[in-house]
Amino acid sequence: MTLRLGQLRLVFDFWFFAIIACLALLNRQALLLYLILPVLIHELGHLLVLACLRIPVAEVHFAPASITIRTRAAHLSYPRELAVACAGVAANLLAAFFLWRTAFLSMRTMLMIAANLAVALFNLLPAGRLDGGQILRCLCDILFPPHVARNISRIVSFLILTPLFALSVLLLLRGVANFTLLLCCVYLVITVLFRE
Repeated sequence: MTLRLGQLRLVFDFWFFAIIACLALLNRQALLLYLILPVLIHELGHLLVLACLRIPVAEVHFAPASITIRTRAAHLSYPRELAVACAGVAANLLAAFFLWRTAFLSMRTMLMIAANLAVALFNLLPAGRLDGGQILRCLCDILFPPHVARNISRIVSFLILTPLFALSVLLLLRGVANFTLLLCCVYLVITVLFRE
Protein backbone atom coordinates (compact mmCIF):
# COMPACT_ATOMS: atom_id res chain seq x y z
CA MET A 1 0.00 0.00 0.00
CA THR A 2 1.35 3.41 -0.94
CA LEU A 3 0.28 6.77 0.47
CA ARG A 4 1.41 10.19 -0.67
CA LEU A 5 1.94 13.22 1.56
CA GLY A 6 2.92 15.91 -0.90
CA GLN A 7 6.05 14.56 -2.57
CA LEU A 8 6.73 12.05 0.21
CA ARG A 9 5.76 8.45 -0.46
CA LEU A 10 4.86 6.17 2.44
CA VAL A 11 5.11 2.52 1.37
CA PHE A 12 3.70 -0.19 3.62
CA ASP A 13 4.40 -3.86 2.85
CA PHE A 14 1.63 -6.37 3.49
CA TRP A 15 3.98 -8.29 5.79
CA PHE A 16 4.57 -5.19 7.88
CA PHE A 17 0.87 -5.13 8.78
CA ALA A 18 0.76 -8.92 9.14
CA ILE A 19 3.59 -8.93 11.69
CA ILE A 20 2.10 -5.98 13.61
CA ALA A 21 -1.27 -7.78 13.70
CA CYS A 22 0.33 -11.04 14.92
CA LEU A 23 2.29 -9.20 17.59
CA ALA A 24 -0.88 -7.41 18.70
CA LEU A 25 -2.79 -10.70 18.93
CA LEU A 26 -0.02 -12.51 20.81
CA ASN A 27 0.71 -9.56 23.07
CA ARG A 28 -1.24 -9.90 26.29
CA GLN A 29 0.69 -7.36 28.36
CA ALA A 30 0.25 -4.46 25.89
CA LEU A 31 4.01 -4.40 25.35
CA LEU A 32 3.64 -3.71 21.63
CA LEU A 33 3.27 -0.01 22.41
CA TYR A 34 6.63 -0.09 24.20
CA LEU A 35 8.25 -1.37 21.01
CA ILE A 36 6.45 0.82 18.48
CA LEU A 37 6.96 4.17 20.22
CA PRO A 38 10.77 3.90 20.53
CA VAL A 39 11.00 2.80 16.88
CA LEU A 40 8.90 5.81 15.83
CA ILE A 41 11.05 8.11 17.99
CA HIS A 42 14.13 6.60 16.35
CA GLU A 43 12.87 7.17 12.80
CA LEU A 44 11.62 10.66 13.64
CA GLY A 45 15.16 11.45 14.81
CA HIS A 46 16.46 10.56 11.35
CA LEU A 47 13.70 12.58 9.66
CA LEU A 48 14.33 15.60 11.89
CA VAL A 49 18.04 15.71 11.01
CA LEU A 50 17.24 15.25 7.32
CA ALA A 51 14.84 18.20 7.55
CA CYS A 52 17.39 20.33 9.44
CA LEU A 53 20.00 19.55 6.76
CA ARG A 54 17.40 20.37 4.07
CA ILE A 55 17.73 16.94 2.49
CA PRO A 56 14.41 16.06 0.84
CA VAL A 57 12.94 12.67 1.72
CA ALA A 58 11.51 10.74 -1.22
CA GLU A 59 10.14 7.66 0.53
CA VAL A 60 9.65 5.97 3.88
CA HIS A 61 9.29 2.22 3.39
CA PHE A 62 7.76 0.12 6.19
CA ALA A 63 8.90 -3.50 5.76
CA PRO A 64 8.58 -6.42 8.21
CA ALA A 65 12.11 -6.11 9.60
CA SER A 66 13.00 -2.51 8.89
CA ILE A 67 11.91 1.00 8.13
CA THR A 68 13.94 2.51 5.31
CA ILE A 69 14.17 6.23 4.56
CA ARG A 70 15.18 7.12 1.01
CA THR A 71 16.23 10.65 0.14
CA ARG A 72 16.07 12.52 -3.15
CA ALA A 73 19.80 13.26 -2.86
CA ALA A 74 21.93 10.92 -4.96
CA HIS A 75 24.76 10.92 -2.43
CA LEU A 76 25.27 12.55 0.96
CA SER A 77 28.60 13.91 2.13
CA TYR A 78 30.23 11.87 4.89
CA PRO A 79 29.49 14.41 7.67
CA ARG A 80 25.82 14.52 6.63
CA GLU A 81 25.60 10.75 6.37
CA LEU A 82 27.11 10.39 9.84
CA ALA A 83 24.71 12.99 11.26
CA VAL A 84 21.69 11.19 9.79
CA ALA A 85 22.95 7.77 10.95
CA CYS A 86 23.55 9.02 14.51
CA ALA A 87 20.23 10.87 14.73
CA GLY A 88 17.98 7.89 15.47
CA VAL A 89 20.16 6.63 18.29
CA ALA A 90 20.45 10.16 19.69
CA ALA A 91 16.65 10.55 19.62
CA ASN A 92 16.21 7.31 21.61
CA LEU A 93 18.87 8.30 24.15
CA LEU A 94 17.32 11.77 24.55
CA ALA A 95 13.85 10.25 25.00
CA ALA A 96 15.15 7.84 27.66
CA PHE A 97 16.97 10.67 29.45
CA PHE A 98 13.92 12.95 29.27
CA LEU A 99 11.65 10.24 30.69
CA TRP A 100 14.15 9.45 33.43
CA ARG A 101 14.52 13.10 34.47
CA THR A 102 10.92 14.31 34.16
CA ALA A 103 8.47 11.44 34.48
CA PHE A 104 7.23 9.64 37.53
CA LEU A 105 9.26 6.42 37.56
CA SER A 106 6.43 3.91 37.35
CA MET A 107 6.85 0.47 35.87
CA ARG A 108 5.48 1.73 32.54
CA THR A 109 7.93 4.62 32.46
CA MET A 110 10.79 2.27 33.26
CA LEU A 111 9.68 -0.03 30.43
CA MET A 112 9.63 2.91 28.01
CA ILE A 113 13.10 4.00 29.16
CA ALA A 114 14.39 0.42 28.76
CA ALA A 115 12.76 0.10 25.33
CA ASN A 116 14.36 3.35 24.11
CA LEU A 117 17.75 2.22 25.39
CA ALA A 118 17.33 -1.21 23.79
CA VAL A 119 16.40 0.29 20.41
CA ALA A 120 19.37 2.68 20.63
CA LEU A 121 21.87 -0.03 21.59
CA PHE A 122 20.55 -2.50 19.01
CA ASN A 123 20.82 0.11 16.26
CA LEU A 124 24.37 0.93 17.33
CA LEU A 125 25.53 -2.60 16.48
CA PRO A 126 28.07 -2.18 13.66
CA ALA A 127 26.33 -4.67 11.41
CA GLY A 128 24.35 -4.64 8.20
CA ARG A 129 22.02 -1.75 7.56
CA LEU A 130 21.70 -0.80 11.20
CA ASP A 131 22.82 2.71 12.10
CA GLY A 132 26.02 1.36 13.65
CA GLY A 133 26.74 -0.47 10.40
CA GLN A 134 26.14 2.75 8.45
CA ILE A 135 28.42 4.68 10.80
CA LEU A 136 31.14 2.04 10.53
CA ARG A 137 30.87 1.93 6.75
CA CYS A 138 31.00 5.73 6.48
CA LEU A 139 34.07 5.97 8.73
CA CYS A 140 35.79 3.17 6.80
CA ASP A 141 34.99 4.93 3.51
CA ILE A 142 36.66 8.07 4.86
CA LEU A 143 39.79 6.22 6.01
CA PHE A 144 40.27 3.47 3.41
CA PRO A 145 39.81 2.71 -0.28
CA PRO A 146 36.29 1.41 -1.12
CA HIS A 147 37.15 -2.31 -1.40
CA VAL A 148 39.11 -2.24 1.89
CA ALA A 149 36.28 -0.30 3.59
CA ARG A 150 33.73 -2.87 2.44
CA ASN A 151 35.87 -5.77 3.70
CA ILE A 152 36.52 -4.13 7.09
CA SER A 153 32.83 -3.41 7.46
CA ARG A 154 31.91 -7.02 6.71
CA ILE A 155 34.58 -8.47 9.01
CA VAL A 156 33.53 -6.28 11.94
CA SER A 157 29.88 -7.16 11.29
CA PHE A 158 30.63 -10.87 11.39
CA LEU A 159 32.81 -10.48 14.50
CA ILE A 160 29.83 -8.86 16.22
CA LEU A 161 27.18 -11.21 14.86
CA THR A 162 29.00 -14.53 15.39
CA PRO A 163 28.89 -14.45 19.22
CA LEU A 164 25.30 -13.14 19.14
CA PHE A 165 24.30 -15.99 16.84
CA ALA A 166 26.11 -18.51 19.07
CA LEU A 167 24.34 -17.08 22.14
CA SER A 168 20.95 -17.35 20.44
CA VAL A 169 21.57 -21.00 19.53
CA LEU A 170 22.85 -21.75 23.05
CA LEU A 171 19.73 -20.18 24.58
CA LEU A 172 17.51 -22.26 22.31
CA LEU A 173 19.40 -25.44 23.24
CA ARG A 174 18.98 -24.61 26.93
CA GLY A 175 15.22 -24.38 26.48
CA VAL A 176 14.77 -20.62 26.35
CA ALA A 177 12.10 -20.45 23.65
CA ASN A 178 12.74 -16.93 22.37
CA PHE A 179 13.56 -16.82 18.67
CA THR A 180 13.93 -13.03 18.51
CA LEU A 181 17.72 -12.91 18.89
CA LEU A 182 18.20 -15.74 16.38
CA LEU A 183 15.93 -14.08 13.81
CA CYS A 184 17.67 -10.72 14.31
CA CYS A 185 21.07 -12.34 13.76
CA VAL A 186 19.91 -14.12 10.60
CA TYR A 187 18.39 -10.89 9.26
CA LEU A 188 21.57 -8.93 9.99
CA VAL A 189 23.80 -11.56 8.37
CA ILE A 190 21.61 -11.37 5.25
CA THR A 191 21.92 -7.56 5.19
CA VAL A 192 25.70 -7.84 5.47
CA LEU A 193 25.98 -10.44 2.72
CA PHE A 194 23.66 -8.77 0.24
CA ARG A 195 24.50 -5.16 0.88
CA GLU A 196 25.24 -3.20 -2.28
